[in-house]
Amino acid sequence: MTVEEPLAANAATRPDEDAVVGHGVRWSWRELEAVSRRMGERLASNGAGETSRVAILAGDGPATVAAIHAVRRIGGVLVALNRRGAAPELGRQVSDARAAILLHDQEHAAAAAEAIGQAAGARPRTEALEPLLEREGAGPAEPTRASVMRDTVDSAALATILFTSGTMGRPKGAVLTHGNHVASARAWAGVLRPAPADRWLACLPFHHVAGLAMVLRSSLWGVPLQLARGFEPAEIWRAFDEDGISHCSILGSMLQRVVEARGGRSAPATLRALLVGGEATPPEWIRAARRLGLPVMPTYGATETASGVTALEPADADRHPGSAGRPLPGVELRILVGDDGSGAQGSRPAPVGEIGEIAVRGEMVFAGYDGHAEETASVLADGWLRTGDLGSLDAEGFLTVADRRDDLIVSGGENVYPAEVEAVLLAHPAVADVAVVGRPDERWGAVPVALVVLADPAEVTEAALEAALTEHARSQLAAFKVPAEFHRVDAIPRTANGKLRRSEARLLSTLGSPRRLT
Repeated sequence: MTVEEPLAANAATRPDEDAVVGHGVRWSWRELEAVSRRMGERLASNGAGETSRVAILAGDGPATVAAIHAVRRIGGVLVALNRRGAAPELGRQVSDARAAILLHDQEHAAAAAEAIGQAAGARPRTEALEPLLEREGAGPAEPTRASVMRDTVDSAALATILFTSGTMGRPKGAVLTHGNHVASARAWAGVLRPAPADRWLACLPFHHVAGLAMVLRSSLWGVPLQLARGFEPAEIWRAFDEDGISHCSILGSMLQRVVEARGGRSAPATLRALLVGGEATPPEWIRAARRLGLPVMPTYGATETASGVTALEPADADRHPGSAGRPLPGVELRILVGDDGSGAQGSRPAPVGEIGEIAVRGEMVFAGYDGHAEETASVLADGWLRTGDLGSLDAEGFLTVADRRDDLIVSGGENVYPAEVEAVLLAHPAVADVAVVGRPDERWGAVPVALVVLADPAEVTEAALEAALTEHARSQLAAFKVPAEFHRVDAIPRTANGKLRRSEARLLSTLGSPRRLT
């Protein structure tokens, strides 16, 4: 089955309407189509084509929006890299994804070069975004243009690879098809009911599935995308008040800052939906937002589902506080429990109200983890995705998320898997054993904390060790993965077979030991 490429259609039916606004540009659909075409032609003339894997390391500006569409239109696979990643992480991801080209903007040119330097095997060539936007001499002759730029794409073809951390100790690439993205947009259209006067504000990074989804939805729905310069609550409110923003997506940890920045004044009536997801959001924050007239819509989803799969509409919020809402159109949800009633490795549907593992099925569920068939098989069977998250469904089908995966730390919307951080810390010669757990944090929701057993406690002072471990972690990991605290302990709580007793480790991290390294 083929999927229509929306830019050409929008350029034909609404050529002069806003498509992308912000960062000093105001592109119409005709202009965005032309820019993405030129960029695609330049990429094609430099060897990129169907199934080519094109990585991108850039900010969330207009050029990145054009590049996302350009890669799609030449039949390539977009590999979205987290610009907060450390060079060793990015180098591994470029290698794992087998990227042929690494696109970057001027701001991230040095980071792109460092990532290439860390890549193993065949290294991709780098390509700067800014020259690809040039109008003069921007592409090959007309016949080649027609051959490389597509008006339709195969729904089963790979579209995007987004890296998500995993229990294997390092991030793995979740593969989303064109059909996954379109199915997600279609499901959301059934709830958000897009209209010609809508205007989306993008303040989430495009290397996250929620940020990328906004780029794709806006083009599929033919509504303009306004680009914020990162997340700044005062600027977000200015856009709400002055620019007629109808929809915006933020993370749960952002909501409190948005509410506090308003000073009690009501939200404008033009704002129709404020989607909140990515992490647990305390009900009191939802209530505070609703007192301002903010149409808050809690959601639940994952990278593997191409964005959210449930939504709590404002009309249902009072009856279902703390819920993530009902499944979107086209989404099936199950709660699975084991024969002993536990959610772990559950295989049978849970009774109403019982907590178990959340499973999702629908056309938006991903194709698998790139190059990891065994791990794909462990979470995906008969179209059902085993999320590893715990939750329950009530009699009306509303989902309450009890807990994200036991080992998962969600810090400012970024997923931190302890296994990855632990593997890096264990490589330091002073560390004999380590456990990483989450600690609640007012600003970020949670931050990682490390419990450390020293190889030789007498060999190094605590101050020197803290500095050494922090520097070591920063050299290998994105800043949000570096532990905020290090606690020296005599032993890590483990079972007889060596498995970490994570609840005990969390308790140990809160005891305020005098041997804390910070």
